[in-house]
Amino acid sequence: MTLTKTLTLTSALTLLATGALAQTPIYGSWPPASDYLNTDTLPEAFAMMSEATGGALEWELIAGGQLADGRGTLAAVTDDLMQAGLQIPVYTPEAMPSFTLLYSVVVPGDDPMAVAAAAAETVFLHCPSCLQEARDNNVLPFGGFASASYRLMCTSPVSSLEQMSGLRIRATGGYGEMAIMGGGTPLSVTLTEAVGLLQRGGLDCLMATREWLQTYGYGEYARYVTDLPLGNSSPAVGFLMNRDLFMGLSADEQQAMMRASAFITAKHTIGNYVIRDQESFENQQEVNGVELVAPDAGLTAMVEGFSAHDRARLLEAGERLGVEDPAALIDTYLAAVERWRPISAELGNDVEAMTQRIWDEVFSQVDPSTL
Repeated sequence: MTLTKTLTLTSALTLLATGALAQTPIYGSWPPASDYLNTDTLPEAFAMMSEATGGALEWELIAGGQLADGRGTLAAVTDDLMQAGLQIPVYTPEAMPSFTLLYSVVVPGDDPMAVAAAAAETVFLHCPSCLQEARDNNVLPFGGFASASYRLMCTSPVSSLEQMSGLRIRATGGYGEMAIMGGGTPLSVTLTEAVGLLQRGGLDCLMATREWLQTYGYGEYARYVTDLPLGNSSPAVGFLMNRDLFMGLSADEQQAMMRASAFITAKHTIGNYVIRDQESFENQQEVNGVELVAPDAGLTAMVEGFSAHDRARLLEAGERLGVEDPAALIDTYLAAVERWRPISAELGNDVEAMTQRIWDEVFSQVDPSTL
């Protein structure tokens, strides 16, 4: 399988100047080039689309935030400055409130594949407001994935609520409320912004996945990982696509895009946030001396009771964002998670089988003309 080459900013500007961009859609990725999204998930998805369409649908990748950062990706795709990218809904909450509410739900436990599949089902089959928000922004929310359960990763050991109190913690979505509940001060900064804050002492901790210790270099500074899963969140939209481009594709090309969406959900969630999450943690234990910290009973009880505590905040946040019925959306999503848990347990880390299941259960039921 041939990997899609990464363009430089200079070559991208050349494409713009020559008009070749109209034939070669660009995915602008703000994570670093070494991120699993850029090295594995996207190249395989691009190759799938190319093969399925006989080379008619080819994508080019520009990594490292050369075209847009995390906060600017939605606007860049909306305006067709680039044709796809990675969107984290809470970075632009007013633009896509239903997505922001879904992403703000911290699902207890550590089953990212069930959470990712449930989010895809909810968005495309049970959330008309999600699809309307996408249309309003001229985008399509393909390739949603879930991260591994976040952990508390700090520059000094944190095992109790007393030690957590007063700390500055990088936390977004529902994790921000968890940080407040634990006595910390949440800072809603992007993954790349957090690196500089750690270097300058502007952050004490992160609520983040263990994989990011390696990919973003957090392990050089946040060397103490509290051994307590904080829960999963989804959907991070792995293939936010310009809607006008999609609607201009042939029926076969549209189907190839939707099949690739199912693949990205399975591949990135399993490959990066199940398998690589553990591998990266072990690497950082060896390379940077990252240590596990055992939580005490008080910190554990706070995390285990968080979901019940957080529902009132979620409902208030949904109403403030303008979501029509936030309770129904949350309950639909959580019910879908429970339906997908036994499927996730059955299929395990089989990306191909999970891709097919998401296609069967979700995208095969979607009429592209209604998106």
